[in-house]
Amino acid sequence: MTSTRSIRQGQIEIGTVEHNGHEYAAYGATVVRRDLTGYLKFKSGHYWLTTWAGGTLLDCRSEVVERFWNGGLALMFRLPRSRFIVGYALGEDGMLFRGELIDNCTEDQARHHCLMVANNWIELDAEEEQVELEAV
Repeated sequence: MTSTRSIRQGQIEIGTVEHNGHEYAAYGATVVRRDLTGYLKFKSGHYWLTTWAGGTLLDCRSEVVERFWNGGLALMFRLPRSRFIVGYALGEDGMLFRGELIDNCTEDQARHHCLMVANNWIELDAEEEQVELEAV
């Protein structure tokens, strides 16, 4: 039997799955200083972010800045007062999004920063994958 649950500890969510008597846990959605992690959801023509348990984390105007060869997305979420959440999602609906808050900038500056953040995550993911392959 499999069961899931989510626990909030401040701005950090811990998601747990119990399967065949074993419990597995991992960080879910988090907000730490200017960094944000959530899960991508597509609804009503735009993307928004949810917690691991499916609750709304961020629902505001979003823009896909770029779609990458690996299925990843560079995304920008517009907030009031020239603030943006920019980052990278590993793919479409339900996938992990890692981003950061930037402020006091134009939309073009936010788009540029979004691409920098996305490219950094793509490089880190590729390095981790290479390390895992070498360990096998």
